[in-house]
Amino acid sequence: MSASRTRQILDSLVGAHLIEQCGPDRYEFHDLLRAYATDQAQREEPAEERAEAIQRVLTWYLHTAAAAQDWIRPTKEHVVPASPANDVHPLAFPDFDTAVDWAEAEHTNMLRSVRAAEAARLDRLTWQLAAALWNVLPSSASVPDSLAVDRIGLNAAVRLGDRAAEALLLTCLGVDQTRLNRFSESLDHYQHALAIRRDSGDRGGEADSLNLLGLTHLRMRHLDDAALNFEAAITLFQELGSTRRATNSLSNLASTHYRAGHLTDADAAVREVLAAHRPIEDRRGEGNALRLLSDVQCEQGDIEGALHTAHAALDIALDLRNQRLEGFWLSTLGNAQHANGDFADALESFQRSAVLHRRLGDRSREAVAWQGAGETYRSLGRPDEAADFHRQAAATHRELHDPWNEALALDGLAAALIGEDPATARRHWTAALDLIAEYNDTRATQTRERIGRRLTDPT
Repeated sequence: MSASRTRQILDSLVGAHLIEQCGPDRYEFHDLLRAYATDQAQREEPAEERAEAIQRVLTWYLHTAAAAQDWIRPTKEHVVPASPANDVHPLAFPDFDTAVDWAEAEHTNMLRSVRAAEAARLDRLTWQLAAALWNVLPSSASVPDSLAVDRIGLNAAVRLGDRAAEALLLTCLGVDQTRLNRFSESLDHYQHALAIRRDSGDRGGEADSLNLLGLTHLRMRHLDDAALNFEAAITLFQELGSTRRATNSLSNLASTHYRAGHLTDADAAVREVLAAHRPIEDRRGEGNALRLLSDVQCEQGDIEGALHTAHAALDIALDLRNQRLEGFWLSTLGNAQHANGDFADALESFQRSAVLHRRLGDRSREAVAWQGAGETYRSLGRPDEAADFHRQAAATHRELHDPWNEALALDGLAAALIGEDPATARRHWTAALDLIAEYNDTRATQTRERIGRRLTDPT
């Protein structure tokens, strides 16, 4: 049936109040009519025809999502389904924004499509839909919802005995667990995927798993393990001729250098990354490198450069319509604004970052934004407000078992309290030293020395 004829029928149904139009080219049943229509279909339509109809609509969603993922996540491993039957006509997208519009509008239906495929016992469609959905997931989507779909897809892949699909869905699970700060579970999923890929000789997949293991170790501040994983991934990607993915792993290695306090190494690596990203038009990778370069510039004293670079990174996040990146990179902008004395702007950036991360369920990065707000209030001479933010950040990091960031929050809290309650401030500094006693990198050593000096001479 042609689109014009379909639209005419739908308009007639709207006029008869049997369905309602909920947006441009979007229609839905009223609740009671939906239940009635479902019941009638089950009673009146032959089971074989119902099964064929379900397969057609699920295939349409799969192929349309596959078209969208080429725009939304062009650098990621994609589901490439077999060509659809002649009676399935998926959408094509002329540009990035159109693909994102579709993914956002259809997100709820995509979630339901995975469950419908599972209920219909269409295991191949189930795991393919789950993987395609992960690639077009709106940045504002619920991570627990995504986890549930990942598990459905993984179970379908296991039932099929499709080891490559199993590794792919384990990877999706690992990323979503990381987003919820469940790092042990994330490492388990990545290790399982790595073992499958090594057994099957999938060297590209092996490199991907190593890179993701490195990212989780980086979030946990296991810097030596992170560096080893990133270096191994870079070597594999280079051997495979995958310049883009090798560059992404080099960017992650640069972040590891920065976290360890090796600013010269971080600066050299991130500039190499930027030089590689721009010709291949990897906007996401370029934005992440700019975010890191801003952090490096800020610590090196190039505040004007840090501000310019952070704004450039944030512009990319906004162009990509990615709230996860926007929230993360706003904290970097806030740090540069704070260093420049733009305290009102810094507070706005940190508060916006905290709001976005709260909405996304990333409590760790929300608490990091609170730390930035606390530092800014302290610079404004408002220690009571600063203490509130640092106290809240420390409690969250403690709950998340993040000793490094808890120590930094306690350091800020002590600095805010030292004027009014020096005894409590010293207790917080002592606790911070205990929390970071086991770290042996340059930044940790410098942080211990700085806190030790504050204990000796709080002024």
